[in-house]
Amino acid sequence: MKRRRRNKSSSHKMVNTKTYYVDEMAKEQISFWSLSILLDLNGHREFIDKDGDLNDTNLSYFLDLDDYAEDKMKYERKDVVTFLNNSLNNVLEQETFSMPDILSNNLEKIQDMLQLSPVERDILIFTIYIHYYEVFDSAGDTLGHDLASDRIEHILSVVLGYSKSDVKYAFSPKSRLSQSGLVVMDRSGTQSLMRKLDVLSDEFIDKMMTLDDEIEEMIKELVKKCEPTLLDMNDFTHLKTSLNLMLPYLTQAIQTKQKGVNILLYGVPGTGKTELTKAIAAELQTKIYEVSYSDENDEPIEGSKRLKAYKLAQSFFAQKKLLLMFDEVEDVFSNDGDMLFFTPKRQKNKAWINRMLETNAIPTIWITNDVKSIDKAIVRRFDMSIEVPIPPKDKRQEIIKNYSAGLLSKEAIIKIAQDEHIAPALISRAAKVVQNVKNSTEDTSKAFEQVLNNTLKAQGYTQIKEQSEFSLPKSYDPSLNNTNLDLRKLAEGIKQNPSARLCFYGVPGTGKSAFGKWLAQELDKPFLLKKGSDLISMWVGGTEKNIANAFEEAKNEDAILVFDEVDSFLQDRRTAKQSWEVTQVNEMLVQMENYNGIFIATTNLMEGLDQASLRRFDLKLEFGYLKKEQALELFLNEAKHLKLRKPSVKVQQELQKIKNLAPGDFAAISRQNRFNPICNAMDLVERLKEECAIKDSENNVNVMGFIAS
Repeated sequence: MKRRRRNKSSSHKMVNTKTYYVDEMAKEQISFWSLSILLDLNGHREFIDKDGDLNDTNLSYFLDLDDYAEDKMKYERKDVVTFLNNSLNNVLEQETFSMPDILSNNLEKIQDMLQLSPVERDILIFTIYIHYYEVFDSAGDTLGHDLASDRIEHILSVVLGYSKSDVKYAFSPKSRLSQSGLVVMDRSGTQSLMRKLDVLSDEFIDKMMTLDDEIEEMIKELVKKCEPTLLDMNDFTHLKTSLNLMLPYLTQAIQTKQKGVNILLYGVPGTGKTELTKAIAAELQTKIYEVSYSDENDEPIEGSKRLKAYKLAQSFFAQKKLLLMFDEVEDVFSNDGDMLFFTPKRQKNKAWINRMLETNAIPTIWITNDVKSIDKAIVRRFDMSIEVPIPPKDKRQEIIKNYSAGLLSKEAIIKIAQDEHIAPALISRAAKVVQNVKNSTEDTSKAFEQVLNNTLKAQGYTQIKEQSEFSLPKSYDPSLNNTNLDLRKLAEGIKQNPSARLCFYGVPGTGKSAFGKWLAQELDKPFLLKKGSDLISMWVGGTEKNIANAFEEAKNEDAILVFDEVDSFLQDRRTAKQSWEVTQVNEMLVQMENYNGIFIATTNLMEGLDQASLRRFDLKLEFGYLKKEQALELFLNEAKHLKLRKPSVKVQQELQKIKNLAPGDFAAISRQNRFNPICNAMDLVERLKEECAIKDSENNVNVMGFIAS
């Protein structure tokens, strides 16, 4: 597709109603170019038809040939060439041609930065003209649309008046012109003259001709100065070990202008990788520019164009002491899939990318959300590859407090910090919204949560969980769990030796997860609960990644990690029908082996768990239905918390008739009391009976065949 052309200004010099600028190329160069059009191979019929007649319609695009063409005579080729050459010389003698002042000024700035050779400079001028002016493009089209690279070099040597070897070197990887990415020879095949001269962008061409400003403004749609950071280094103390190595390394690289310095930051979205990069620049007191991933119209920029922008920045800023940031690097480094989903193929242009990483003049920090999509051979080329994990919960609380503009209560900050998907950028944007509407809302914390929940939903995440999901019932007592161990003594032992892998099994509602919450309170540790639905992914490899991230998060927070409903993804591998069923169990085993904190797995279905995983647990503890004395004590405690009159003996006797009571039944009735108040102790008993009856019917609903009496 031909590029868009700008309208010509009326201030341009006129030649027979056709307008164009020329510069020092002047007489011989324009003549040689016109001659090359006519002399190319066997001649092009755009100017001479099949009978040898001069096609004055096309040729008069450049010159006034009306008088010459009136006789409709046939001319020898040498006569046509001679006439054209003489006519061009006559025009040039009569008219004064000059380069536009704006273009001249911009070229001078680029020359100061890049130190282009004369041939490189003239190639740049020629390329600007052929991309900007229709007349030059049309003239180029007469050469044909199947020009090879060698032919382009020959044409430019004739047109510009340089040797072919000089032109060839100007397009080599060693030339300053090629290294800058301003003009590159497209060697992918045969094309027209304009298409073979691959320019940085149409926007750059337009600005070179029309914008008299600093070079940074000329390229800001491709490379721009970063906005100030929202965070500082104090927000990344969980990366202290890695940053203590990176910061002095980058300091030395910037001061000595060391080449080939590249840092890779990776991690799931929302962990603050971009803000960390800007915080690093602030800490080093140096400027930082980023390679844009969207243009001035907020349209995405394709990967190849971003690489051109990166090359340009490396050339333009080579003499300055600064940092470059290349975000969303998977755009250019990813392993593309072939026609089959999820089937990677070898990274294209790997050698070129490797060379680029080894020779870049400006230290660059590359950022990706998906490091697995990048070829491992390329990953090895980075000096340092650092994972940026989800900040620990206490750090998330600090970030939320600092960037919520005082709009959140302490309770709301704690609640929001429970969600690992809340990124600093989400907090600042929500604060901006709520700040503008705070006079129209009674509860800014609630409005803040609503804005965040809307964004989380749009991203495919669950909403912020209510505090009730993380709190224990007021009547909770670990001794009111039916196990064969004293749970208080177990907690004391874990406190003395805080490395334990525990498997709690038993029917639902018997207090397995609740004991994990209580244990976290006793040991003054964060409680990190992951349900099966939080870990299982629809994507291949997603479950394994979620499992690894959960263990990493627990490690960073020094939390008690609980996997609820572990049977949903830890099934016996001997019965596996799909390969991913095996790999997710393998990932689980690896993480358990390497984890030195407190890990609890709960399950209702012990029989189907993988045997190897069971061997990894230090303790397997069954939680059963309440004993009669436990049920009575829990009943009395619950009645007291509900402010009911002390249960009579008759009420207590009715309670003793209920079978299969569990702590979860009491918790369910307590929650029910919020909207359906319990009248008295007997009412509490009746509701417990109903809860157990429903539970029993659910257990028997799938029973088939004969039932024993």
